[in-house]
Amino acid sequence: MNAKRVTFSTGILRRPNKTKFALVDVVNFNKKCSRRVTVQVFDWSTGSPIPLKVSPCNTKKCTVKVGSNKSVFLFADVSKVRFKYEVRITQPNDRKLVTNVTGVTNAPFTPQEGDTVLQRSLIRIK
Repeated sequence: MNAKRVTFSTGILRRPNKTKFALVDVVNFNKKCSRRVTVQVFDWSTGSPIPLKVSPCNTKKCTVKVGSNKSVFLFADVSKVRFKYEVRITQPNDRKLVTNVTGVTNAPFTPQEGDTVLQRSLIRIK
């Protein structure tokens, strides 16, 4: 089954001082097939989008496979973002694929208040 791919955005988030990473958690509740998810992170501090490297790919556009009934995480270092950033996720339009975005500190990766966007709050842009 090939589900149509859609792109979601967090919208622009203001980076709290303690936020060092934008962390994207993805879980695939589908027990039969894996899914591909692509993540991009942009620094909007200058008013224009500047792409940041996303791990584990260490590229400006990172695509990973999420196995059936598995979860993965991707992240970008946003510690040098002066004011604001955005996370975009492109994934199949599949209700069994759930993605959340959290701004976290350095280890132990504590979530920062106001820096979390759950799947239901992501904005579909494509």
